[in-house]
Amino acid sequence: MTKKQKRQPGELESLILGCLWDSERALSSQEVQAAASAPGDLALTTVLTVLSRLEDKGLVAREIESGRSLMFRAVESREQHTARLMLGMIEEESNPALAFSYFAKGLTKAQRASLKRILGE
Repeated sequence: MTKKQKRQPGELESLILGCLWDSERALSSQEVQAAASAPGDLALTTVLTVLSRLEDKGLVAREIESGRSLMFRAVESREQHTARLMLGMIEEESNPALAFSYFAKGLTKAQRASLKRILGE
């Protein structure tokens, strides 16, 4: 994506969270910048702003490494984050059974089988 292309709201947050989830360790802001974009696509200040916003939302933790170097890591896994979002949406439903029904209809056969195993059916 070039600088001139317009991003959707939340797209940078998702992109940066994805980089942190894909890493097995905490990353510096420069490492996040390199993983998230082509050279010159994202300014380091933009990456730092997004990381700060994600930290404010409780999605990213900032750790001080040796000296003044900052490292960033996701607070929860991708799967934990997805589950929390799904639970939040279900809690807002006036008819959760209907929402579950539509959700289940959208699953593949393999996904339904996996869900049944998890639920112990």
